[in-house]
Amino acid sequence: MPHPRHRLRRSGAFLATVAAAVALTGCATSNVEGVPSADGYAPYLPEVYSADSGLREDFESTPQESHDFWSDPDKLEDAEGMEFEQPDNSLPPGPGDPATGAYLPATASMPSSPQGYGTVSEAEVFDREGLGASTFGRLYFTFDGVDLNVCSATVVNSTSGSIVATAAHCVVSTDGQGTLADKVIFVPGDRNDMQEAPYGSWAAVSVSVPQEFVDKAITDEQGYLQSDEGWNYDFAFIKMEEQNGQTIQEVTGGQGIAFGVPVETLTQIGYPTAPPYDGREEYMCASTSFRSNWQGGYTHDCTMTQGASGGGWLADYDSASGTGYLVGVTSTITAGQNGGQDTNTPVLGQTALNLYEELDGQ
Repeated sequence: MPHPRHRLRRSGAFLATVAAAVALTGCATSNVEGVPSADGYAPYLPEVYSADSGLREDFESTPQESHDFWSDPDKLEDAEGMEFEQPDNSLPPGPGDPATGAYLPATASMPSSPQGYGTVSEAEVFDREGLGASTFGRLYFTFDGVDLNVCSATVVNSTSGSIVATAAHCVVSTDGQGTLADKVIFVPGDRNDMQEAPYGSWAAVSVSVPQEFVDKAITDEQGYLQSDEGWNYDFAFIKMEEQNGQTIQEVTGGQGIAFGVPVETLTQIGYPTAPPYDGREEYMCASTSFRSNWQGGYTHDCTMTQGASGGGWLADYDSASGTGYLVGVTSTITAGQNGGQDTNTPVLGQTALNLYEELDGQ
């Protein structure tokens, strides 16, 4: 059982049902132990339910090799989002990652009545207030050293101060081989293909991905989903290097994170790269009337394209302090109602909590 390094707080039950068909952009028991604290919450001690709950690996490249690889401005400009195609047939609903009720606040003060953005379906340039300026960023990586890829990612609060959340398909191939990405760097607050990097660039040293995704999330050469299995677990956690004795969280702060809690509002952040976007700026969508999706998570109207994959979905996001609770990451795109487009996220739950705790304490 992991050591209770954080007091992960426990909230009410959460239910995620599922529906719909989709395209890609890119069971356990748990314990509550201890005496309730002054604020009414007891320490939450998650129980790892399976020894093979995920793939946990060190990246092959050293941090210096990753930085050197991406030091070429042409590579940064040529990097593209993960592009997949909508499947021909509807995919059936599937269960989401089981809810735990555990959560950890952001590193900055979080208001009791967050002021969000309401409903924003046409993606707008993100305003980057408070922690919003430093914790969201762009992930650069390659699988073969030739194809150059980008996703989005988020620094989340952790004991190690080194954890970044993104989509599993941004760090593991979906060709059935489960190949790990290489030369992975994260640039918080990125603008203009890293021409502006106010918080530096950080190389990834290790990663944790759900085994369900590695084994069952398969696409063909054209990017068509071959199975719905595995995509309910399209999330991953990355551990970053330290620089000059500092963790990335000491430089950027960290967003809150929650593993299956009630949600009233959602804000989605990312760097879309396909037209009409070019990946040089950060965008946001938001909703108060989101729906459940086939991945056991959430869907809402949003025009973001690939490149936004892995970007954070935050509950109770406050536009002034730039704080919220990460509850998912951008995973797939669906043809929406009335000719529009929906984006989707799986929900972080028990499996995500296991992987987060294990990697954080590695």
